[in-house]
Amino acid sequence: MSVDLIQNIFKFIGGIGMFLYGMHLMSQNMQVVAGGKFNNLLKFLTTNKFMGILVGTLLTIVLNSSGATTVMVVGFVNAEILTLNQAVGVIMGANIGTTVTAWIVSLSQVGSNLSFIKPSLYAPLIVGVAGLISIFSKKTRTKTKALIFFGIGLLFIGLSFMSDGAKPYTGLPIFKEVFVLLGKNPFLGIIAGIIVTILLQSSAASVSILQMLAINGAVGKAAAFYITMGQNIGTCFTAIISSAGASKNAKRTALLHLLFNVFGAAVFLIIILISYRFYAEFYNSSISVVEISIFHTLFNLVNTALLFPLTDYIVLLTKKIIPDSTGDISKLSLSEKTASILDKRILAQPNLAISTVKSEVLYYANYTKRNVERAMNLLLKERDEDLVAEVTKYENEIDKTNRILTEYLVQINNLSLDPKEHLMVEHMISMCSDIERIGDHAENIAENAYPLIKEDIGFSEYATDELKQMSDMVFKSIVAAIECVEKRDMDLIKIQREYEEKVDKMETDFRNAHIKRLSQGKCNTMSGIAFLDTIGNLERVSDHASNLVDYIDNELNG
Repeated sequence: MSVDLIQNIFKFIGGIGMFLYGMHLMSQNMQVVAGGKFNNLLKFLTTNKFMGILVGTLLTIVLNSSGATTVMVVGFVNAEILTLNQAVGVIMGANIGTTVTAWIVSLSQVGSNLSFIKPSLYAPLIVGVAGLISIFSKKTRTKTKALIFFGIGLLFIGLSFMSDGAKPYTGLPIFKEVFVLLGKNPFLGIIAGIIVTILLQSSAASVSILQMLAINGAVGKAAAFYITMGQNIGTCFTAIISSAGASKNAKRTALLHLLFNVFGAAVFLIIILISYRFYAEFYNSSISVVEISIFHTLFNLVNTALLFPLTDYIVLLTKKIIPDSTGDISKLSLSEKTASILDKRILAQPNLAISTVKSEVLYYANYTKRNVERAMNLLLKERDEDLVAEVTKYENEIDKTNRILTEYLVQINNLSLDPKEHLMVEHMISMCSDIERIGDHAENIAENAYPLIKEDIGFSEYATDELKQMSDMVFKSIVAAIECVEKRDMDLIKIQREYEEKVDKMETDFRNAHIKRLSQGKCNTMSGIAFLDTIGNLERVSDHASNLVDYIDNELNG
């Protein structure tokens, strides 16, 4: 083995590495810069499927991989951010967006007369300048933008290395024989495209490598068409693997992507096989880099146009293939539902992950409030021993859910966030702790009720009225706090604090009045102790609700 051969192999492998790493750097940092804009894009999906196609296209251009987009969409569907019908358009757009990389590669092969616009000419300069900025800049956002350009430059340097490394050998007879074989046997060509794409985890990357191999005319059109169709099928497997353990709709989303691309491959395969008899010379001729880009784009555009009117039927087909379970999803416990919605795939989009977990924290807070209501109802109205166990059961779910939410928030906090986002996430961790403590006080109230129910002991008319007054004010305090967390409104902060002051005053006044009643023998001792413990627990519930408001006040006013 000669030194030149080894050098060219190293150059080709190094080129692949730089190309893939450049794509990764570019897409990762574009996501950070785009930030919450993805959230706004997703809102358009509620309008129609055309907007979904646009969003899917834009998202894939940023991510440089239709597989990555589909994995993210699987996560969105699993987290109930998107419906299955909304996901259809995004997946179609993902197939279109992935063709952009092939056109970028085509730019690197412009003729000598246009060499001044070849990206590879400027790539070293881009890498040098962007690298210096990313090292010496003190601003995080500037560093991030510099890394986008560093990734772009590295991508084109990698393409140049791949081209130079492969150029001396693509004209060898063995290469031609392999591609002649793949051109004659469509199934081998499709399988080759599937395997390469699965290994690289990106159809954009595998199409780019095919383009590099086609530079010296080593690849025939038929072989390139079959391989490209296989590459479009291969990119679906990342999402299929990703959907393992996800909800039924998430699995159907991954299946949708596979069905789209298999259908497209089948249509084009039939067209090629029929027309091959009449245009054999055309299919056996070599293909250029630009022609691969044209076919890749044409394949996905035609496939989208053909399938768009049939989307509802394809969704129904996925439901036939993956039917609903006999069990009802609504029967999932709070912790199970929360764990399902907080999908790790959403962590690829920190802003969306924050938005999703915020919704779950709000749901968690309302769920806990209902358990306080359940405990007070047990104490004052439905005096049933079995309901004490029910409050405890819900409290166990509150504890489990607190752990799930906190663990997910810690994962988000380890992502690339700006200081405000870090503060919001840290506050949500603290909020979960306060909400969990509210749940503890609900259980305490239920435990106070148990001996009274067992001994059939009630409260005096005065005590009952005071408990109702105080619990009503505490619920107003909790509702205002939850609404404040949701809307981040200064007026709601003031309202909640007014409720909190009233609760504190009630606790003091009612405690003093009840101690006086006890000393006068107007109340039973057991019910008297339960009364004092209950108003103490209610006051602490309002304190924790007030803590939620304090976190928002800190975010709004520093």
